[in-house]
Amino acid sequence: MSFKNENIDAVISWVDGDDPEHKQRRQEALKKTKLEENHTLPSGFDATRFSDNNEIRYCVMSILKFAPWIRNIYIVTDNQEPAFLTPDLKKKHNIFIIDHTEIFKSYEWALPTFNTRTIETALWRIPDLASRFIYFNDDFVITRKVSPEDFFENNKSKLRGSWHSITEYSPFRMKINDFFSLLTKKLFGITRSMHTLLQIRSAQLAGFKKRYFHIPHVPHPIQTNTLQTFFKDHPDQFDQNIQYQFRSTDQFSAIFLASHLDIKYDKAELMNTDHYLMVHGEVDVPVLLNQKLKKIKDGRVMFTCLQAMERFKASQRKAIEAVLDDLLSDS
Repeated sequence: MSFKNENIDAVISWVDGDDPEHKQRRQEALKKTKLEENHTLPSGFDATRFSDNNEIRYCVMSILKFAPWIRNIYIVTDNQEPAFLTPDLKKKHNIFIIDHTEIFKSYEWALPTFNTRTIETALWRIPDLASRFIYFNDDFVITRKVSPEDFFENNKSKLRGSWHSITEYSPFRMKINDFFSLLTKKLFGITRSMHTLLQIRSAQLAGFKKRYFHIPHVPHPIQTNTLQTFFKDHPDQFDQNIQYQFRSTDQFSAIFLASHLDIKYDKAELMNTDHYLMVHGEVDVPVLLNQKLKKIKDGRVMFTCLQAMERFKASQRKAIEAVLDDLLSDS
């Protein structure tokens, strides 16, 4: 099957964790989870993980400006809607709000969930989703013009990353990681999410034993049928992965699983990450932040991820927003 002339959708996962109703439900679930789960990630409870710093607006506006060929934009939420979205804006640009109840139909026992990994497992179940979609976390921003060929070409997904060796995470290593995560959070305010372990587990599920293709925080091209087929053949994996209300080290990522399945079946073209950067409030000192903002302004960056915006000083955050507002002003 050729991808030529086929539609491509964008899918964004988003939550406003500052919403009082959502916060209350999260706190109730948190009490139960802490009593029952042994392998739940401490960072999965962090309130900042659910904070809404308005990144979603930059994400959507960047798609509208730099990827106008996107057919539909689906924002997956938990009975919420971003404040900036007006009825006219949604209608004009085919932006649709998809509630968790839609993608977890017949699996209502998994709700409510406050776990991105659980939600990502069911994204392929969005009604009328195109055969190809690009998955965005709500803090992903496109920062220069892109084409469909930047994501899909010759029946293949274009994956950005690099090969790394698979290392085993023994129970002892997991305890060391937990201790180190708590230490770095306390001393430096840096949140560790065990992202490497997540990618390794996903690669192993796809059959990789010695190495995995490490993918940074960039928009992910997904062939919908890749996940449909896998979960049709392995329904137990779907059930197992959606049972966690908060992030667990026992989970895999459906996003990275799809990427590795595409690599396995020669449905992927591998690329480097030269045109990506992360703006990070926990680690970017002023000099480094200014260098990154200059790269964005000069058009040297294709994708930017906005992490821990609440950790920047007011002046730094204002500078970031000024750059993005100017970049996306014609949206």
